[in-house]
Amino acid sequence: MNRLKVCKAAQVIVLSILSYTVTGCNSSSSDRTHQATTDPHPAIQTFSLTSSDSYTVQREYVGMVQAGQQANLGVELGGKIAQLFVDVGDNIKAGEPIVRLDTQLLLTQADQLRAQKAQIKAQLVLIEANLKRQNALKTKGFSADAEIDNLSSQRNALKANLRQLDASLAANQLQRDKSTVYAPYDGTVSARYVSKGDVVGTGSPTVTLLASTNKEAHIGIPAKQLAKLVTDGNWVIRIGQSSYPVTLLNPGARVDLGSRTVKLRFALPEDVQAIDGELAYLQFNDRHNSTGYWIPLSAMTDGLRGVWNVFIVNKDNNNEQRIERRSIQVLYANNDNAFITGAIASGDLIVASGLHRLVPGQQVTPIVTPPVSLIHHPDRTELPHPITAAENKAE
Repeated sequence: MNRLKVCKAAQVIVLSILSYTVTGCNSSSSDRTHQATTDPHPAIQTFSLTSSDSYTVQREYVGMVQAGQQANLGVELGGKIAQLFVDVGDNIKAGEPIVRLDTQLLLTQADQLRAQKAQIKAQLVLIEANLKRQNALKTKGFSADAEIDNLSSQRNALKANLRQLDASLAANQLQRDKSTVYAPYDGTVSARYVSKGDVVGTGSPTVTLLASTNKEAHIGIPAKQLAKLVTDGNWVIRIGQSSYPVTLLNPGARVDLGSRTVKLRFALPEDVQAIDGELAYLQFNDRHNSTGYWIPLSAMTDGLRGVWNVFIVNKDNNNEQRIERRSIQVLYANNDNAFITGAIASGDLIVASGLHRLVPGQQVTPIVTPPVSLIHHPDRTELPHPITAAENKAE
């Protein structure tokens, strides 16, 4: 009897479980059917292609700021450094003294020359007196012509010696003047090569003086870009965070054997606050005449064998919007956009993003809107990294 009750209770429990399971399955199946019937085709963001007849690449070529004048000021005479009036970093004006040599030997030599000059003047006074006396005696018949001629010759020789001494004194004064090196222009001392007490030879450099005005930027560019850049006319150079309009001083004379670039000289504005040797970047808009289309990078996906693809939305025979894969060629790309050409045409609806969630042939619902990166920057190009000498050579 008890066993019969237990069996009936077990049957009731099993029937309850089976009833609950069937009800749950029917409910789950019903939910899936309801979801399948209510969900639309995936909505995707698309934009319409618009062709462009060219694209612009903003390039930067690196160079250096250089002073318009840079002189290694040396002494024209050898000697010992007596005084140094400047040091590295000093700003000086034209005509200010920089270095002075010891002139003690020149002063002593000048004293000797002045003593010799005084001696010759004394001899000349004596000769003039004797000549005057002989001329007086000649009128009385007591003097010979030979004596007068001898005195006249001595007088002329003494006058010549006097002129020679005057020239020697002038040369001595010139040497003393040249013993002091003066600044030939306004500038800044960038280097000093001597110290007080050093003995230097003729022509030895003492300091390097950089001109404060007429600063220039020397920049090397690839030879193939020379014709474009020279005819551009709107040259802009960036130094630090500031950009300045500049003037081309020369169109390039030769290709440098080391960097394989053509060096151009640009005159910087007078208000440029730049240090000699600071990096300068020539900004150049390199325009390429080629028909293509701008698209955001998010609209591209990789294909077979390194070929880039885009997804377009096209109507099939049943007038349904489906995904198609098209191969493209990337002509130029920056951080945000790419300029492409390929099996596409103006007016095609390009999938803007989310390509990893789609497959060719999938039915979708396109939402046509311009991509954000192209709304504000239809022809945007980012500045690439500065082009080095090695990249210039590669170009």
